[in-house]
Amino acid sequence: MTATAAPTEAPVAAARTNRGTLEHLTIRRRTTGEEAAERAKFMRRMRIVLPVLAVILIAAFFLSTRKGGGDNAFLDDFAEVQTTTRNLSSAKPQFSGVDSSGNPYEITAETMSQKAERKEIVELESPRAVTKGADRESVVAARAGVFNTDDKRLQLENGVTFERAIGRDNYVLKTPAATVSIDEQTVVSDKGVDGAGPGGSTIKADRMNADNRSGTVVFEGNVSMRIYPKEVEKAADAPEAAQEPENGDIE
Repeated sequence: MTATAAPTEAPVAAARTNRGTLEHLTIRRRTTGEEAAERAKFMRRMRIVLPVLAVILIAAFFLSTRKGGGDNAFLDDFAEVQTTTRNLSSAKPQFSGVDSSGNPYEITAETMSQKAERKEIVELESPRAVTKGADRESVVAARAGVFNTDDKRLQLENGVTFERAIGRDNYVLKTPAATVSIDEQTVVSDKGVDGAGPGGSTIKADRMNADNRSGTVVFEGNVSMRIYPKEVEKAADAPEAAQEPENGDIE
């Protein structure tokens, strides 16, 4: 009778294999409620502390750069730099409108320029102003002038010429400088006036005030005027051949 041994080797091998697998597994301890609460509290604090720390670091960086010698040297290079604004300019400008009494006026020039910070002041090259009163018209021109658009005053200089009717005749008056007030309808000069009229008439004075409203031109200070009446001019220009000879013969 033959005896057979029980198969015991297979279960033993299986047990060894399962034991090796369990040995490689990591056993993590379960987190308690208190530890979770502490961890959440720590995270909340970090959310506040980290932004504040970032701001402190940035501020420290800027303070350190301002105190550095290299940055001061850089700023010193621009210490004397001044900001400038570009002037506004145009060619053939024209200003027109009415004065305080409703009379029209017109100012023209070859060129004009304005400063950006004072646009009411207009510098003009070769300005010419035409102002009108009730029954008078004045024409003033110069090589240079400044027009204030706020108070409507035109300051003229350098070869000022003023054309104006005095009585029935037109005169051209010359002066180094004059002021034209649009609203007051006046042309004023205290720099000396030298004028010429028809037929060789002349006038000189230290000061002049021409008023379009009243139609008058007032001269003051060392005034001298020479007038040649038209009747005298006609008599002087009459031909002698038109006179009848004493013996009755006609030549």
